[in-house]
Amino acid sequence: MPRPKTPLSKAKLTGAMAKDPQRYRGRSEPSTSGEPVGDPPKHLNTHCKDVWHDLVGSLDWLQREDRIAVEVAAIAIGQVRTLMKLGEPIPASLLAASNTSLGKLGATPTDRQKVAQPPDEPEDDPFARFDA
Repeated sequence: MPRPKTPLSKAKLTGAMAKDPQRYRGRSEPSTSGEPVGDPPKHLNTHCKDVWHDLVGSLDWLQREDRIAVEVAAIAIGQVRTLMKLGEPIPASLLAASNTSLGKLGATPTDRQKVAQPPDEPEDDPFARFDA
């Protein structure tokens, strides 16, 4: 199986696009709406809706296009929480699905590093003029 294509944004940052521009000719990044994820679907149960709000509240890079992925993660983690409250055993496959869905959203420490974050805005420093 061939290696997946390098995203254009990564190719620009690493200099790969400048080195071999014809490789990236005719490719474009998928467009996004930039709209917020919004409220959880009505069909989710209470535990899943709580997970939805936890994810959307803590992962500020999520957009409207991520709703299905957030729903999958909310269902998996909601089921884990439900089983825990009932004192039932949690299947390894459910834990794996929860972990995978969190990784896809960039919600694990390792995967969070892969998410493009906007640079921090500099604070107004009244003493900045004294820095030389």
